[in-house]
Amino acid sequence: MKDSKAKADFAALLAAGGMDYRRGFDPGEEVRATVVSTKGQYVVLDVGAKDEGVVPKEEFVLEDGTLRAQEGERVTVWFAGMRQGNLLFTARNKATGRGDAALRQAFEAGTPIDGLVKAEVKGGYEVEVAGQRAFCPYSQMELHRAKEPAEFVGTKQTFLISECGEDERGANLVVSRRAFLERERSAQKADLLADLAEGQTREGTVTRVMDFGAFVDLGGAEGLVPVRELSWERGAKAEDLVRPGDTVEVLVQRFDPVTERITLSLRALRQNPWEAFAAQYRPGDVLNAKIVRIATFGAFAQLAPGVDGLLSNGRLAALAKGRRIASAHEVVEEGQELEVKIDSIDADAHKIALRPVVEDEPRAKQEAPANDPDEDPSAWLRANRAKNASLGNNPFAGLNL
Repeated sequence: MKDSKAKADFAALLAAGGMDYRRGFDPGEEVRATVVSTKGQYVVLDVGAKDEGVVPKEEFVLEDGTLRAQEGERVTVWFAGMRQGNLLFTARNKATGRGDAALRQAFEAGTPIDGLVKAEVKGGYEVEVAGQRAFCPYSQMELHRAKEPAEFVGTKQTFLISECGEDERGANLVVSRRAFLERERSAQKADLLADLAEGQTREGTVTRVMDFGAFVDLGGAEGLVPVRELSWERGAKAEDLVRPGDTVEVLVQRFDPVTERITLSLRALRQNPWEAFAAQYRPGDVLNAKIVRIATFGAFAQLAPGVDGLLSNGRLAALAKGRRIASAHEVVEEGQELEVKIDSIDADAHKIALRPVVEDEPRAKQEAPANDPDEDPSAWLRANRAKNASLGNNPFAGLNL
């Protein structure tokens, strides 16, 4: 009676002191633990629970007979289940051996096991694990469908056993690579979110491409790159810019640790073409442009990839010999190329006012850029400025005399 009261008082004391202990573990869960004792047949561990964990000592013995776990060291173990009231862990992250016993042990302890993907069958794959034939459904092979199904055939993969037994058809052994990947991902996620901060540059893999943007796996958690943050180019579609499986470098723009929402940007790590344009061009410069969009108040012309200027309806009237026009459609169409003169540049607001060059207006023509601005957005600007300077030495340059 006194003993039970003492235990209750001790539990109350722990609660009052704010001690936070684990009450249970999931089969196969990875745990970082501290070695408490190596005496006897078991290595005793502090696993952050009210009870200590134990691991058979032989699992820590190296080939030369030395023990690789010393008191006070931190080790990684996996929960295997309860044995005689003790928390039993294993230091082996994968099941080994062959036959039903190895499979049953891996199934009950939730221990990963390696398998060879033998062939595609109806609905999935035939997999050989521990010398036995198992089935892995298509949906359980990947986190996200990216590879062609046949690419897995002949490869060695790691699985968790989701079903192990018999039914009316005989032996029933079902495995899941996806469950194993999700477990690894869960462990990675905790580390990632603990270290993640706004302003960081991260490398990730594109997992899904949607109309509104692309999802990028940062190694345990996904972030969204909104379509406007994929490129400086106005109106570009996400599917034309990235594909699932692409490795990309992104900037962490926003991170909410409560909701775990992550917003990323690709374009923030690429030179802003507006800054390069404003550094190279001035009002009065003339260059080729391409009509990319027509609005009710005028037409937008692309001066360089990622840089558009506006030809208002009032300025476009010059193409109709001064006649007032109700719509830009009356004088230009999308895809049309024409010469334009820069009236004003506001690089901060991303606004450029243009006017069309009429045939009787002298101009120093600059060719439209040909380079990809994501690679070097100022290369074509320097080339065009040089060309414009050479033409500027001749007051009749660019005129058809």
